[in-house]
Amino acid sequence: MIKERKIVLIALGAALLIAGGSYAVDESITITATIPAWALIEPSTTSAKITLDGRAGAPDYNETLLSLSLSHNSAIGYTIEMKSANDGKLVGIFDSSKNIPYKISYDTQAPVILTHAPLNVGGATTSVTGSATRPIIKNVDILISNADVNSATNQDYEDTIIFTLTGI
Repeated sequence: MIKERKIVLIALGAALLIAGGSYAVDESITITATIPAWALIEPSTTSAKITLDGRAGAPDYNETLLSLSLSHNSAIGYTIEMKSANDGKLVGIFDSSKNIPYKISYDTQAPVILTHAPLNVGGATTSVTGSATRPIIKNVDILISNADVNSATNQDYEDTIIFTLTGI
């Protein structure tokens, strides 16, 4: 009988080892990475000083006002909007009833008059090839008719242009 008991105990031990080795438990996790949208607009200057001739027969003023360095991480593209604090007019600092209208040209497009409302000057979407985060340089030109300058008085004039870059 003692031998039988030993055999039975050995058989139970082998059964426990086999049963214990056959269990497996799997766990999984899902990793989600979020990259928030961002856009960066850097003008080449935050203050542009221009001198207007104003004498009869002088040419219209048509010069590059500044360059914009645009960066974003949209895979599709972006929109660029501009608006003017003074509705596209340089307003006299000492006599605000005096003003000089101007037009803005973005990236060699036709000149436009800015208003308080944002104006999409770069088209609906500008596609980007390669890395979207690389800076894209665009020029902003200002056009002022000499006829408008002729009727202005001797003082400083100013306006503020607000640029908005939105990744799509």
